[in-house]
Amino acid sequence: MNPLLLVLITATAVCCINIQLVKDFLKFKQSKSVVLFLCDPFESRTIFTTLNDDRMFVKITNMKSQSFHLPTILTPNAYARTSFIFDYGCEPYLEILEKFSDQQYFNLTYSWLFTTAEKSSPIQLMNSFSHLNGVQMNSDITVALPKNASDESFDLLAVYSPGRHLCKDTYQYKYGEWNMKNGVIVVPGFSIYNERADFKGLRLRGVTVIDRNNVTSEDVDRILSAAGRQQGVVLFIKYHYAILAILRDYHNFTIHYRIARGWAGRLKSGFRLGLLGIMARNEADVATTGILHRTNRHAEFDFIHFSWEFTTGFLYRMTPQLRDSSGSGSFWTPFDGMVWLASAVTVITVLFVLKLVLLIISKIKLYEPTRNGPFMSYIVDVIATIAQQGSSNQVSGRISIRIIIFSLLFLTLLLYNYYTSSVVGGLLSSPGKGPYTIKEFTDSPLTLSFHDIGYNKVLFAESKDPTIREMYRKKAEPSREGKNTIPVYADVSTAVPYLKQGGYAFHCEFTEVFEEIANQFDAYEICELRTGASLFSDLNIIGMILPKRSMYSEIFKTTLIRAQEIGLIKRNLRRYRPEKPTCQAGSRIHPVEFHSVRTAFAILGVGFAASLVFFSFERLWFNSILKRESMNFIQ
Repeated sequence: MNPLLLVLITATAVCCINIQLVKDFLKFKQSKSVVLFLCDPFESRTIFTTLNDDRMFVKITNMKSQSFHLPTILTPNAYARTSFIFDYGCEPYLEILEKFSDQQYFNLTYSWLFTTAEKSSPIQLMNSFSHLNGVQMNSDITVALPKNASDESFDLLAVYSPGRHLCKDTYQYKYGEWNMKNGVIVVPGFSIYNERADFKGLRLRGVTVIDRNNVTSEDVDRILSAAGRQQGVVLFIKYHYAILAILRDYHNFTIHYRIARGWAGRLKSGFRLGLLGIMARNEADVATTGILHRTNRHAEFDFIHFSWEFTTGFLYRMTPQLRDSSGSGSFWTPFDGMVWLASAVTVITVLFVLKLVLLIISKIKLYEPTRNGPFMSYIVDVIATIAQQGSSNQVSGRISIRIIIFSLLFLTLLLYNYYTSSVVGGLLSSPGKGPYTIKEFTDSPLTLSFHDIGYNKVLFAESKDPTIREMYRKKAEPSREGKNTIPVYADVSTAVPYLKQGGYAFHCEFTEVFEEIANQFDAYEICELRTGASLFSDLNIIGMILPKRSMYSEIFKTTLIRAQEIGLIKRNLRRYRPEKPTCQAGSRIHPVEFHSVRTAFAILGVGFAASLVFFSFERLWFNSILKRESMNFIQ
């Protein structure tokens, strides 16, 4: 047996409290650990032995003689659900309760039973609760009031407060009774949730994010409940406001709002800004918006609801110019660079072999060299074979030359099939994927813009990711003042016309722009919409939060689960989360523009220029020959 317990057990407590009441209460609460605070516990060995027979971890504390250090009272041995049995007939009980109140021990983790055999008035105990800030909405406090002098039956009263931190009173209600014959008898239909659901018009402290000037608490309900988009407000704020409205209407409370311009941020001193800073300092009870779900935030906030999928990224229209800039419409695109290089090496090799064969044949007296034709004719034959246009003259009678020409023809036939199928397939299909990663957007010719909302600005201000820093430096930092282009930070109504025009990409939550796109884009333009990677690529869930260890967490969770079961959550999602417009235009043939064929025209131009240059040289050469022959003739 624990030596500390042997010191504490000095006498029985049978004369002080009803042991059977305690045993039935512990069974009702399904407790496995109990701490008894007794006043002069004489002969307490009896109570310890009685409870220990039920395999209960028991610790008895003398309220008069022991200095109270909470870590020594609640040791790691106090496993499972723990109950406190408190004799409020002992004089110093108020001072002890204040210590527990300051450390927030009156919460759902522990069950408290206040009872006494002394003739102490329970009114004084109830008044004491009204002065303890630790009594909460989720407090599990039971006061056993004797119904008669024999202490054979008790009324069981529950005590709680909807907001002691808001200077609100405590409330009590009877949820059952106890007697020696039947034990604990709960009132039929009793539910802690139903009994405490009505907050009786309590005014809670709220916080919301509205990124615009001159907004007061009185304006919040009007702004967030209005239909359509509102300046400085994103859709998931309005969605979570609708969820909070379900809680507010069901639990009968009001909210005084505090306005924040953003979700997060820090000063150089480390002071936290925005909604997260307010909630972390416990300066608000509820928030009208969710936050991105990161694992490290569980240490600071209670997540009570998840239903909004946070899908952000770049949205742009895939135009033919963008295909050309990405290489998808280029004259060289159907073949990889290595294929073009191998083809060029093959042609040069064929010409070299032909020249070598002709040289060998010319040395053999058996053949007539004049029938082989000049080497230039073989160059023309090779080009004609590649273009599948036939030979410039009759095929050579030499088998070796025929094999070379036929092999080249077979190679070009296969390459031509691959080339044409790639070109035709690209023309008949929808445009390519376009840029997707952050790096590709940084290197693309697209002009980037970002939704004018707080979380985008904070990301650029605080992110250490090198790819995001590079994007900001190349795409967002250069001044656009005086240019007829989209601003770096723009709202949806400003950005969508630029997206329709093409050549621009807009980073936002996709649900923000789908409705506007459906109104302004035609069927073919909707089919050309593309999405890219998000700056928040590792996050896709938004959760509704309360301050850590909030007294409202459990009751709000229960209410939102019921709202989800009856369909209210799904209804609000359909209302505030529009779907992407469906592509209904079918396949579309995109015309070949000059960007795609300019390489072919460039080759033609180079050929004309080379022809002119060689023609000039030839003319000068023949003129010099004629002049030399005329001089010889005169002489």
